[in-house]
Amino acid sequence: MAPLSVLAVVAGALALGGTAAAATPTLTPATVPFGDRITATVTAPDGVRPVADFGPLDVLSGPTRTGTGYTWTVACLSEDCVPGAAPRRIVLPPVRVGSARAAWPALTITSRVSTADAAKATPPFRLETQLPRPSYRAAPGALALALDALAAALVAGAALLLARELRRRHRKRVEARLAAMSPLERALVYAREAESRGPVERRQALGLLARVLGGREDRLAGTASELAWSPQKPSPEQVESLVGKVEREVGPS
Repeated sequence: MAPLSVLAVVAGALALGGTAAAATPTLTPATVPFGDRITATVTAPDGVRPVADFGPLDVLSGPTRTGTGYTWTVACLSEDCVPGAAPRRIVLPPVRVGSARAAWPALTITSRVSTADAAKATPPFRLETQLPRPSYRAAPGALALALDALAAALVAGAALLLARELRRRHRKRVEARLAAMSPLERALVYAREAESRGPVERRQALGLLARVLGGREDRLAGTASELAWSPQKPSPEQVESLVGKVEREVGPS
């Protein structure tokens, strides 16, 4: 059993050594201005997931599995790694691959502003002097025309509904007024309105007036009937004259 235990220990040590030897951390680029992206890569055997601590750097993405290992995207975005007048050298904590550890190469962060630029009263910042061209889901001109057409259609629809409502209310008022009148009053109103209409309407109005007057004023009823059925078309003046006589002699009741 002792020889087997020794062989197991030796095999484990060789495996750990192989894992550490196979892990190769790289930083690309190794010298980078503040805020730029850095690609951190660790080659590792299959089935082994490295554990990395990037210290003052911010992890933007990753870890992402590649063909030979894992990749992260990191950047210096905080005061913990910002350089001063001189570039700043950063040594990251070793990456753990299995039970072994591998060292990252040194990283140098440089300033984005030179000493001469920082000493100026007005630093040479890049200014946005022009707004970007706007983009629209729908063309503004076509959309405005469509909205104008829709508004015109809505106004026309509202006017049509209003006109119908006004006609309905007028008709109801007329019907209510006629319902409160006596038959003779309705016949006289019809005759007055027929004066400005055609011969057919005048004959109908005179016939109605003759029927209403029948048995009450036979003389006026006969005159109305004669005008309604005369060979000659009854004139507006004749209708007006007869209506006046009825109103004077009989009254509207």
